[in-house]
Amino acid sequence: MEIIELDPADGDLVSGAFDVMRATHAADHPENPAPHRASFVAGLSYPPPDEDEAHFVAVADGQVVAVLGIGLPNRANLHFGWAWINVHPDHRRQGIGSALVDHFIAYARERGRTELTLDTHLTWEDGVERSKAGQLFAEKHGFKLALQWINRRCAVDALDADTEQALLEKAQAAAGDDYEIISWIGRTPEELVETMARIDSTILAEVPLGELELEPETIDAELKNARSDRNEAMGLKLVQTVARYRGTGEVVANTCVFIHDDGEFPDAYQGITIVDKDHRGHRLGLLLKIVNLRLVRENFPHIRAIWTDNADVNAPMIDINVTLGYEIVDAGGEFQRKFQD
Repeated sequence: MEIIELDPADGDLVSGAFDVMRATHAADHPENPAPHRASFVAGLSYPPPDEDEAHFVAVADGQVVAVLGIGLPNRANLHFGWAWINVHPDHRRQGIGSALVDHFIAYARERGRTELTLDTHLTWEDGVERSKAGQLFAEKHGFKLALQWINRRCAVDALDADTEQALLEKAQAAAGDDYEIISWIGRTPEELVETMARIDSTILAEVPLGELELEPETIDAELKNARSDRNEAMGLKLVQTVARYRGTGEVVANTCVFIHDDGEFPDAYQGITIVDKDHRGHRLGLLLKIVNLRLVRENFPHIRAIWTDNADVNAPMIDINVTLGYEIVDAGGEFQRKFQD
């Protein structure tokens, strides 16, 4: 077996990598959204502007049998690194996954990273039962559970029209006239880039991180626009709704949904929903998510479901999602291993 860094220009290896991802999805978590080929391929050529990404494939007898994806933040959290590993179901229990974990650790440690994570699917309550193989594999290699999240799915028409309208009106009444609700599809309007960068900078300070030691990243207009460039290159459309406080003109609450620019793909992904701590208690999170859901339905009628995950301790956002009709599918865990400097 040989471990090779994946070159986006090598069509055969890229196709082989995607075939492994598709086979892994079908075997391990077929109820979840399938990997999207065009987005994966484009993402190889357009890595995140705030992360250094690398992908490797394990090749045996001329065939790609496993894939390793690595991400290393390059602006903040320079101690941190994450990875995911897919081993084709027909090639498991042959030491391939272990070889890729060792490759990840060596790669990250050579670049000064001391806190590394692997993620895997888990079972949660009455959701779909998942194999414990991923968890046992991570623990075997010295990784311990640091953060657990719940994965939920919501049909875009989960609520009947009257119930949804009643929830919207209650949220609007709670918000009052102090906030302007603004929505768009695609890039952030230029006049909102600065204020959106400000609220994006608060995300890591506000979301539950479990045992992960991550500091907030300062987002500026340049990075905000670079992220938009990457989304466009990958064929991802953002459906976004925000609340702007009339007293200051600043955006103080935000939600977004990511959609593949592909009329055949029925799933969308809920991004971070965040409300500035000084503006909580006005049902802004619920208000924005309902407005945004309607925008998705009106503009992307092929979308049948929206997927989201929340830390298992994030009770306020879980309550909103349950109210909107999100149902548990499974869970996931971020398994962490720390090294000395």
